[in-house]
Amino acid sequence: MKIASTLSIALLFSINSAAMTQTEFVERLKNNHPFFAQQKLDQQTTKLDYIASSANQDWILSSSIDSANKLNIQTSSATIGATRNLASTGADLVVSNVWSDGTATDKLVVSYTQPLLKNAFGVNDLLATDLSKIKIDIDMLIREQSAEVFILAQLYKLVDLSYAQQQLMLANHRLTLAKQELSLMKDKFEQSIVDRVDVLLQEDSYQRVLQKQLQAEQDLDLLKQELSIVLSVSIGSVYSDYDLYQLYQSMPNNLQVQLEENTAEMKLAKLEQAVLKRQLLSDKNSTQAQLDLTLGATNENNNNWNIGLGLSYPLGNTEAKSTLEKTQIGLAKIKQSTAEQLLNLTVKAGVLTKKLQHLTKLLNTYQARIKIAEARALAEKKRYELGNSQVSFVISAQNNVHDVNLAYAQAAVKYQKSVLEFKAVIDQLL
Repeated sequence: MKIASTLSIALLFSINSAAMTQTEFVERLKNNHPFFAQQKLDQQTTKLDYIASSANQDWILSSSIDSANKLNIQTSSATIGATRNLASTGADLVVSNVWSDGTATDKLVVSYTQPLLKNAFGVNDLLATDLSKIKIDIDMLIREQSAEVFILAQLYKLVDLSYAQQQLMLANHRLTLAKQELSLMKDKFEQSIVDRVDVLLQEDSYQRVLQKQLQAEQDLDLLKQELSIVLSVSIGSVYSDYDLYQLYQSMPNNLQVQLEENTAEMKLAKLEQAVLKRQLLSDKNSTQAQLDLTLGATNENNNNWNIGLGLSYPLGNTEAKSTLEKTQIGLAKIKQSTAEQLLNLTVKAGVLTKKLQHLTKLLNTYQARIKIAEARALAEKKRYELGNSQVSFVISAQNNVHDVNLAYAQAAVKYQKSVLEFKAVIDQLL
């Protein structure tokens, strides 16, 4: 059985020279699937949103022309100005120039307003930019999570492909044995060693095995057809190098630390907290009084200048205080939500760890069963050759070898998919 399996694998490799490892499979997905092209476009959109968040720092140019007639005296004036918000300080700079033919003036005015309490150091003006900067990191993590979910589903298909290959290999081997046994049975019948009933039993067994082989061939062909389209490769290039029977050996030493510090869910939760903390900083500042220092200068009347302070404060300040309290509540809620997420991750990772341990024990029992089944098949065949057994017992023993090997492969599929799911939970899939 092992020799036949090795030969079958070698044959498949010779036919499909471009066997795909898990890494190669994922790379082909990233390079060919529209899902990842959409992600790149989403990333560009997020960057554009960040750039747009600094729109309040753009220079704003303005101009006006006026013409008036008073007491048959026509006068004209023109104004051009530029305004800019200096977000890093919260200040506003206004520069304007006025021309008037009525008063023959050409006046340049410069005004600078610096907030000292509310919006000091631009804490409110920079809010949109700071939040957009955090949003870039949030969107990146969300894209990574989406990519992980998508790739996990596709890797399940890679595991299914390995199983379909294994299933066809086992079916081919069983069909070869059945054909040999049928040929041998017919020879014995012609020599009057066995009855016609034995031949019919062997022919029925061969047809049953052939049906299983055809079904296995169909399963593999359909899966290869699907993956060839998904990966944009020829159907002949679709062959999995994923080892169904390789046991997972890279269990983290401290699972709790891995979940808390390295998973995308926890990183995302911390960034969401950072958004509310930054919002909280502005909300606290917004409860303060509006105290502005104003500096002005003009070239009129020998370069006049002025300096002043402006103070305003809404009595009660109800809206600002209400907004502040809402943000504080939101921050407290998200901290509790983060703790809940960590709890859910811990439960899921713990359950999967136990599941892998039990599946490993199950795989070991299948290895023992395969040895027993092969020994039984060999013993039944020898007993039959000595005339101490029936052909139906030989067929049953050979079918049992095939069935146990197939069940072993099916258990291995469950194990490998659980490994992939576990890696996704602890963020070690990609």
